[in-house]
Amino acid sequence: MSAVAAPAAVLGLTGCLGVETTPEKSARAEAKASKELKEQQKGLKIGKPNTTIKVETSALVQDPNGVAAVVRIKNTGSVQASVPIAITVDDAKGKKLYANDIPGLDPSLTSVAVVEAGQEVDWVNNQILVAGKAAKVAAVVGAAKGKAPGALPKIVISDVMHDKDEDGFYAQGTIANASDVPQKRLVVTCVARDGDKVIAAGRAVVEKLDPAKILKKPTKFTVFFIGDPKRADLTCSAPPTVLSGATK
Repeated sequence: MSAVAAPAAVLGLTGCLGVETTPEKSARAEAKASKELKEQQKGLKIGKPNTTIKVETSALVQDPNGVAAVVRIKNTGSVQASVPIAITVDDAKGKKLYANDIPGLDPSLTSVAVVEAGQEVDWVNNQILVAGKAAKVAAVVGAAKGKAPGALPKIVISDVMHDKDEDGFYAQGTIANASDVPQKRLVVTCVARDGDKVIAAGRAVVEKLDPAKILKKPTKFTVFFIGDPKRADLTCSAPPTVLSGATK
């Protein structure tokens, strides 16, 4: 009897030690996805403001293709995940033209996946369609909704260049996953500045990015701009979206 009971005891002990089984991981992932979907359907709502991540600058760029809002934030605290950002775009007379509280928006248009301790990050929403001239944007950062591990997956962007074709101005580069955690829906943001002035911005989504050590060739991305990035300093980034415990 003791030989039969021992494995059960070991299993019970393993559960107590916090070792998560595959069904438990699946259930947790489904619960998280269900929660995110419900929040997405309701639309963005900022509850408590973030106490350590602040808006440094906010800017608008507009051309015939639309409007892009660029919000630069800085984290003076510890690493935070799923950080909501609410924006309101007004015209010169203060009339509201747009807010990103519309139900159904992609999470990347209402939040930043992760912000490291001490990090400055550009968040871009380039899917703002308004009638008339947008004049100013106000931004508010909310309290983080997710948890982040101490060590984050590292995403490396390199060989960035920008040019123009019949579709407009664009930037191209190479993106690599230097971690062991496969990534999903990575958002690459590129912001062009002339001094402190934002003159162009854009973003692209890389649907899947496996670890670089298992890929046979580099992964390329293309970001199309709103605005003209010529003669500007270009900054591109892609915060990781899957922070830990991912499976292929």
